[in-house]
Amino acid sequence: MKHIRFFYSMKIDFSFPVIRHCFSLRCLPFDTPSQRIELINVDIEPHNMLTETTDGFGNRVLTDRIIEPHSKFIAIVEGKASIDFSKREKEELNCIYKYPSQHTAPGEKINELVSGLGDISNLTMLETAQAVSKRIGEVFSYKSGVTNINTTAEEALHLGCGVCQDYAHIFLSAARLSGVPARYVAGIQKGTGETHAWAEFYDDGIWVGIDPTNHRMCDETYLALSHGRDFADCGINRGLFIGGGTQTQSIVATVEEI
Repeated sequence: MKHIRFFYSMKIDFSFPVIRHCFSLRCLPFDTPSQRIELINVDIEPHNMLTETTDGFGNRVLTDRIIEPHSKFIAIVEGKASIDFSKREKEELNCIYKYPSQHTAPGEKINELVSGLGDISNLTMLETAQAVSKRIGEVFSYKSGVTNINTTAEEALHLGCGVCQDYAHIFLSAARLSGVPARYVAGIQKGTGETHAWAEFYDDGIWVGIDPTNHRMCDETYLALSHGRDFADCGINRGLFIGGGTQTQSIVATVEEI
């Protein structure tokens, strides 16, 4: 078991005031048998009447609609949690995690990657997932500014480089094509200073975390904020508004072991 302190801060500065700002935030970590939120403080400014719901994937969602003009928007979430993998419980597989999704439909490049794994018919789910992660590291490199939130796994692999979201999407696409159900996770990793994306694969009823960006299994210092079939299901911040001109966004996200 690990006890952690987490902090998430998102600040948006608009060059001109915005109105009718509707937003949805998935920045509240949720409770599972293995992830327990012990303390949480939330500060959203400005806000009108915050509403918390749970989406179809089990993510906590904060929504609101701000009518008044504003030039800044701030969301801060901080607290403490305990993470204990020994308490993970088996659950029935939702079959949506077996098939391609909006960002993970395989094409020629994904098929080439899976073919490069060789004969995986006798591998376990864990061994297959690790083989996929290793292969991604051999053909894909980390580089920011090349892809964006709409880039698919196939497009990213064709470019040959991208960020953690792309590593996760490529893993999901290749894992599912290899017969391993998998899902996307957005959250915070110890020591990164920013949000991170990784994957979980389904192994004998248990969801197991793997971080293809760093080619490692996730440990108990990874805090999940949201999960789904891919980024489209669980983006941490989404919003629509009128006005604003240009906007500047800054995010700080940390996990500290205590």
